Amino acid sequence: MISTSGQARIADLLTKADQAIVAGENAKAAGILREASQIDPQDGDVKKRWLALAGHEAGGQSPVQALRRYLETGNVDEGDRVRLALNQQRQLSAIEVDEAHDLLVGYEGTLPRVDELTALLIQRQSSARRLIASRFTSNPTEIFERLYSIGDESFKALISVVLDASLWPADSGRMTAPQQDVFRLSLATLISANVKNPERAMSAVTHLLAVQPESIKGLIDQDVVDIVLSDLDIRLEATLRRQAMLAASRMLEVTDERGEMCFVEYVKVKVANGNNDDLILAFSAASAVFPILPQVAAKLFLTEGFVRDLIPNLEKNSEAAAHGKRKSRTLEQAALELLSAACVDKACRDAINKNCIHWLRGLSDENEGVHKALSSLIIAKISGDSVDDVTGKLTQLVVASGDKGRSEAEQAIEGLAYISLQPKVKEDIAGNSALLRSLVEALRERRAALFGCLTVFAHLTTYRPVLSEEQKKLAQLKAYANTSKVPERDPLDGEKYVTARCRKLLDCDVVAALVTACSGKQQTTALSPANMTLVVSILLVLAKEQKHRAKMAQQGAVKLLMQIRDRNVALTTTKTGTPEASLITHTAAHALARLLISLNPAHLFSASAPSSSAVSALIPLLSPSTTAGVDGGNEQRDLLPTFEALLALTNLASAAEDTTARDLLLRDAAFAAIEDLLFSSNTLVQRASAELVCNLMVSPPCVAKFADGSGDAKRRLIILTALTDVQDLATRRAAGGALAALTEWDGAVTAVMDVKEGKGVKALVRMCGDESEEVVHRGLVCLANIVGAPGEIGTRAVRMVREVGVEAVEERLVGMKDEGMRGLGEEVMRKLA
Repeated sequence: MISTSGQARIADLLTKADQAIVAGENAKAAGILREASQIDPQDGDVKKRWLALAGHEAGGQSPVQALRRYLETGNVDEGDRVRLALNQQRQLSAIEVDEAHDLLVGYEGTLPRVDELTALLIQRQSSARRLIASRFTSNPTEIFERLYSIGDESFKALISVVLDASLWPADSGRMTAPQQDVFRLSLATLISANVKNPERAMSAVTHLLAVQPESIKGLIDQDVVDIVLSDLDIRLEATLRRQAMLAASRMLEVTDERGEMCFVEYVKVKVANGNNDDLILAFSAASAVFPILPQVAAKLFLTEGFVRDLIPNLEKNSEAAAHGKRKSRTLEQAALELLSAACVDKACRDAINKNCIHWLRGLSDENEGVHKALSSLIIAKISGDSVDDVTGKLTQLVVASGDKGRSEAEQAIEGLAYISLQPKVKEDIAGNSALLRSLVEALRERRAALFGCLTVFAHLTTYRPVLSEEQKKLAQLKAYANTSKVPERDPLDGEKYVTARCRKLLDCDVVAALVTACSGKQQTTALSPANMTLVVSILLVLAKEQKHRAKMAQQGAVKLLMQIRDRNVALTTTKTGTPEASLITHTAAHALARLLISLNPAHLFSASAPSSSAVSALIPLLSPSTTAGVDGGNEQRDLLPTFEALLALTNLASAAEDTTARDLLLRDAAFAAIEDLLFSSNTLVQRASAELVCNLMVSPPCVAKFADGSGDAKRRLIILTALTDVQDLATRRAAGGALAALTEWDGAVTAVMDVKEGKGVKALVRMCGDESEEVVHRGLVCLANIVGAPGEIGTRAVRMVREVGVEAVEERLVGMKDEGMRGLGEEVMRKLA
């Protein structure tokens, strides 16, 4: 109890505080209230004054007052006001935090934002975090249950408090105690009857296992393993099962051999019990753990009698149905999922083929969708026999599936993904327009089927790699060493067939479906590295055929590729970057290059949407270090992205009004890469580089790079004139075109004449005697430009050309049919006369 004198002192202080608030002296008021709080922290009038002061400082918008009004009235505007206040940097006073906490935690209504506001309070307010930590220490069960009941975000906020080392004593035992409490309480929640949102508790188990495994490692025993594995039951909700899968994976990793023994014991005990419920639990757990611990699961699967006794147990289930008892379709499904998962191991596949094939074939002939899909999938995995029959059954399930058959269709799509590696199956799928459209529709709408659909499309569109002569000889040597023949290539994987399959997919609007799959509700799943790798690979091969590119652009391929590339560049420049992200970036840029080779830039880009992003994506492909090894180490194939990037950049640089591409390419780093490629020993790459330089020459900055009199400019001009004398006609033509544009500038004329030993002028004269009229035309334009230059520059040019000799020019003009070229040549000769 506060003494009478203490109460009097508080009353006096509150009067002074009111006066200070009215006078606008907020700092003084806060000091007075701080003294009052020291006398009695729980005094209600003192708390009200603190709240009044907070409202006065915020222009009359106290977050706590707004929160109270929101909880009383449900007014959305008040809820927004509270959310904005909590999102700001200002820290609330301890009194405000205490009041807000009690209001939120004590609320028992159903307003939608209570969960969000509670989480914001805990996450953003340091006083709230300290308050939660203090109350959790004294009564962990109450705080756990209350925040758990509020919602996902509030419960996540509690986990963040528990994992915040700054809120707990430095003593390691006392730091880990709250984490252990949450772990135990979460497990207790999972085994409670009629628990709501069990995935919430399982997510806490997963998070603690991932972030602080050492704190809870010692708590994991057989009972804990049993709780987690039991939530892998296929009868449970998918959200809970996904969280249980993550928890099981992390738990088995943390506990190593001890966890493996617990897993084996769990399955053995359940199987030994022999009743349907326990068998479903055992099969569900084993099928889920197979991808996590394939060796351990396979060893258990191959234990003497396990597979052999599996079918008799299932047949008893069928016999029970024959005698009028209820047959457990769930037991059959759990067994099928286990068999499907076990197919990852060859020995397990052999055991399944030996002991289960007849039972599987019987199920595959049934009308029950999910069992038919799973059994057909397993048959496809364990045996190459009857692939036509399996394909037909899987196709039927995909095409005929509706909302009730989503699971069956997803299983069937997985089966098609597996068997579509076979060339004949690829043709069967591509030849079935109803199936293709069903797969495209599934790609748009079904997240669970996304990977399967993408895998099928990737198999349908993959071109057979072109082997160099050296690779062919190496394959022959390997076959000889293994005393075998080089395997024959299936003609159905030839380029003609793959291109036709690509066309059929485009006709089904597959690109538009890919755009949909990578945005909106499916974005998180679609942007996983595995799925995104498939997306960019599919777009890359679809763009190989020039006739496909316009349709791909119409369906949104260019925009999608730039979005993917930009996202992955952001990832690779941070600590979260991975080799997969780098590969996705590279492949997306390569696919973009293919599309931009032959599309009109004016139709794709504008002043409001310039081509800068596309050019920035393609420039890295010009560097050999970017392309080396991506396609397997073959030099010609490694240079393909570079070659196609050069073609695309040449097209972009041709845009008359949009100078974005040319401006970016003429920056030092980009132009240095182009200049290096002019020396390439690969004819196609050298030609494409020269063509790009020719298109860039319309830009004054490019002219300056060859004509500013610097040492670099002189070196570049020597390279360019040398390219007019190479064997490849297209390269000579491009170099000649670049010189024709260059010599339109008086300063460039001087630079050409200044080339050492007169080699610049000699190159121009030599062009006029070329066997190709196209090169001759460019040579005549160059000569006309230099001899027609004004003043001393033109006089000097005439003199130098005469010294070189124009006999070859005169001879080339004899009999020339093109009147325009002949007239140009005669004009040049008149000036030289």
